[in-house]
Amino acid sequence: MKRGKLIADRYELIGRLGRGGMGDVWAARDRVLHREVALKLLDLDGIAQADLSRRFDREAVAAAQIVHPNVAALYDRGIHDDVLFLVMEKVDGQTLTARLRAESSFPLTRVVAIAGGICAALEAAHRARVIHYDIKPHNVMLTGDGLVKVIDFGIAGFVQAAFTVARSSRLAPAGTPEFGAPEQFLTERGDERSDLYALGGMLFAMLAGRPPFTGHNGIAVVRRKLDEEAPPLDAFRPGLPPEVTALVAELLERDPDRRPQSAQEVQQRLQALLASCAAAEAPTAAMPPTPRTRPMDVTQRAPRPPSPDSWERASTDETPFTADALLPRRFTNDMSIEFARIAEDTRLSSEAGPGDLAGELARRDCTEVVAGVYVEQPGPHATPENPVHVSVQVFAFPDAATARDAQKYLGGDVRWRLTIWSARDGGGLAPCPDKVHRSYRWRHNQRFHRYVTVALAYRADLTNDGSIQPWLAAAACRAAVSTGPQNYHGA
Repeated sequence: MKRGKLIADRYELIGRLGRGGMGDVWAARDRVLHREVALKLLDLDGIAQADLSRRFDREAVAAAQIVHPNVAALYDRGIHDDVLFLVMEKVDGQTLTARLRAESSFPLTRVVAIAGGICAALEAAHRARVIHYDIKPHNVMLTGDGLVKVIDFGIAGFVQAAFTVARSSRLAPAGTPEFGAPEQFLTERGDERSDLYALGGMLFAMLAGRPPFTGHNGIAVVRRKLDEEAPPLDAFRPGLPPEVTALVAELLERDPDRRPQSAQEVQQRLQALLASCAAAEAPTAAMPPTPRTRPMDVTQRAPRPPSPDSWERASTDETPFTADALLPRRFTNDMSIEFARIAEDTRLSSEAGPGDLAGELARRDCTEVVAGVYVEQPGPHATPENPVHVSVQVFAFPDAATARDAQKYLGGDVRWRLTIWSARDGGGLAPCPDKVHRSYRWRHNQRFHRYVTVALAYRADLTNDGSIQPWLAAAACRAAVSTGPQNYHGA
């Protein structure tokens, strides 16, 4: 292949991006849709490995099942002059491998954010019943604006054989020794939890500057994984929060049954870590200058400390369930962007979502929800036409144990079905139109004693551009952390 060649009378080769076990990858120009794409090519003439073409087919089918901003999209596939080709989203940026070579190890907040992007991709893949099997730094792209993209489903497997492609058992065991789970190199091949093991290896490498297992060759590395426990992360990077070292240790368990059992569970823990990192790094100095928007009353009264257990009790004069008690007037996220509250109200929990969700809230004795809407003040990532909005909802439960149970419920897929609130013209709250639910958005939930907070951020233009993930993630996480009984000040 050479520059300028036209594939399938449509894709013009521009330059080779790289070469791997599954063929060449080229930057190309789609002459029909006038956009840049990435083209993966596999010449069938004289290929050394008989199962490469079957893996190529599997990659196409696997990638086609997943539509998610953290996964490089598949556009097309075909054959041209005995050359199989896949047409994929061209991701501009660097591989995580290149970043690690340049920087050795990363700050904790950055590591958790990157891991969250990878885990979001795994959530989407596993929901589509696809297992990546080769999560490693080389298969993670970091774009210039901070977005994480998982690429290369070349050895992906399917949880259930729903497609007419080669089964995993017909293909040779595969994976990268430094990051693949031990079971991948045995006859059982592993499952979704194998991807979570690899994610643990990625976390270890980003924090320690090296993978958890090394050796003079791949066989030696695999042998160590099968025979030895993973080394403790704090032996290579002391001083990390115990929640981080515990998560990495659990992900790197040799026995899949001892690992976290789903990407969704891991994502919840990563989001909680990101929120705590943001809280720890948030500036404690004076707030940014007053924005050029309508003035807001931010006068605070002298606090009256509540009794030690008052926030745990359902009935106390010290913990009124109102917007002023549980929502801040404004907050600043960890990117130093200020958000101001423009609407708030206390609504019946039956308005928080569809009937089955309302029924679950009622079963847990939650009758009301405090809701607030925030908007980004003029700053580096907003324009007057397209600010970032954050919809915050606070649910009160009879006690902390019930709240903990409710957080697990609201933290599952049900969170997407919660009402997203916006500010009504003339004041008050209104449910957002359905199209907000179809735009790119980010959510986070947090528990404070008997209160559970759910925050969801989206941009006013309702874009589906995943590059805004860092802004939305920072806004949602900080909104959830900033909300809670600590905002209450007695009369």
